[in-house]
Amino acid sequence: MKNPFKSKVPEADRVPIGQKIAYGLGGQLEGTAVWIPKANLTPVFNIGLGLDPVFIGVILMIWRIWDAFTDPIMGNISDNTRTRWGRRRPYIVVGALLTGLFMPFIWWMPHGLSQWQMATWLGLGGIVFYSLYTLWAMPYYSLQLEMTPDYDERTNITSWRAISQKFMLLTSGWILALATLPFFSTHADGSPDLVNGMRWISIGLGIFTIIFGMLPGLFVKERYYAKETSKQPRQPLIAGLKQTFRTPPFLWLLVIVISKNLGVGLVAALGFYVNAYYVCRGDLALAAKMQGLKSTAVFLPGILAIPFCTWLSSRYGKRFLLYLTGGIAITGYLSIYIFYTPAHPWMQVFSGLLIGPLATGLWLVAPSMQADIVDYDELATGKRREGSFSAVFSWVFKASTAATTGLSGVVLVWTGYKAVYGSVQPAGVAESLRDFYIWIPVGFIALSLFAVSRYKLTRERMIEIRAELEARRGVI
Repeated sequence: MKNPFKSKVPEADRVPIGQKIAYGLGGQLEGTAVWIPKANLTPVFNIGLGLDPVFIGVILMIWRIWDAFTDPIMGNISDNTRTRWGRRRPYIVVGALLTGLFMPFIWWMPHGLSQWQMATWLGLGGIVFYSLYTLWAMPYYSLQLEMTPDYDERTNITSWRAISQKFMLLTSGWILALATLPFFSTHADGSPDLVNGMRWISIGLGIFTIIFGMLPGLFVKERYYAKETSKQPRQPLIAGLKQTFRTPPFLWLLVIVISKNLGVGLVAALGFYVNAYYVCRGDLALAAKMQGLKSTAVFLPGILAIPFCTWLSSRYGKRFLLYLTGGIAITGYLSIYIFYTPAHPWMQVFSGLLIGPLATGLWLVAPSMQADIVDYDELATGKRREGSFSAVFSWVFKASTAATTGLSGVVLVWTGYKAVYGSVQPAGVAESLRDFYIWIPVGFIALSLFAVSRYKLTRERMIEIRAELEARRGVI
């Protein structure tokens, strides 16, 4: 009997398992540097330190404006670098080291600062931190785009990163619960101390970042470097950016990713508030535990979904997977009306199980689709510009992330929530938090599904492109 899960990837196109593991483990840094700050910055600095949520949003937007300069520059530098170790690997090693060393700085803000002093600390610290992260991130993302020329093996590579990052998602879901442990409390009554807990946790995250962030730079090979990219002419920054924005499939991919990111990101910070004030009726410790419970409950199904989604992509295509996971996620958000209930807080796990495949599907195939776009662009320009595409993709994604984080503070204000009221919020606020948490994602996910219909690089088209490229410059 034929095994439907058996790989169809030619032996010459397969990436050794050790390199896949090393690359996948490197993706943990994305969690420590992006996901954990995104999910925990507002609760820690707003609830813990009293910084205005709108202030936090403005700072995060400033960080992304800074990225608008550093990401394309670093992508172009990496594309044009020529060393005996390649054009990606040296930056990955050095970038991981510096990012991990600086990581605790943001969270060790002194107590007693004014609003403006807190904003200055957070703003300048974030600019330095994300500059160091960019040094690692642009070469890391670019490296994945050149590990194999095969349509399906590209998705197989990202599946290893997705599995690795599921463990980070499990960890990040418990960050607030860990930070509220009495062990970290500096309060006389032992009450939760988010600020001090996050300080000490950030040191561990920094060590974690250094260890796992270096692995891709130490063990993954650059497939195209020796035979092609080391010999291609260097490209000026502005010319490369113009060409990148003239690539139609890439623009539609950006719409797909931005729509889903806006939909989920605008309410990411609200998740804790919905738990705290709607489900748990003001009990912050219970809300933090529910966040951790949900992350734990969806962990194993999320891991098991990755090989199944990889098979679906291999069998039916990348667009099919995006349609399917998007539709299931819309159902999941609507189910919040049923499963988010004060009577049974644990039932929210069921909504999480339906929403989870959205991220699995997107981040399984989006990097793989970028690699397809690089081939499409090489056919048109004669150059491989992984760094340029990675830089623009990363910046647009981070810009949308900053917009969602910043605007989520505004959304929080729109719901009527006010920190000064503590656990007893005005009537209707809890329900308003829940409604925003549902309908914002539903609308944006629907928009992303339209964008999927406009993306035309199917398996058949990529086979044609590869054949034309290999006829022109040979097999690599």
